[in-house]
Amino acid sequence: MATESLERFDIRLPASAKQMLLMAAELNGSSLTALIISAAMDKAREIVQANQMLTLNLEDWERFTASLDNPPPPNTALKQAWQEYQAADIHE
Repeated sequence: MATESLERFDIRLPASAKQMLLMAAELNGSSLTALIISAAMDKAREIVQANQMLTLNLEDWERFTASLDNPPPPNTALKQAWQEYQAADIHE
């Protein structure tokens, strides 16, 4: 298994915040670094997931699946975009 390289990440924070983090790390039985990385990664995953997941109610889901099953005909803008795409010869 390949080892990921480590990078330094420096932050400045109020002394009171550092003391709170140190106390939490000690109570948790972890290092300050481990505590901060764990908390930051949890929050990062939450943010990424919230921005990648689409949640629909039943009515919207049914409308969405119906549009996949019976898509509307292409409009003028879509036809124009398709012609420009083909003319650019960037497709495989």
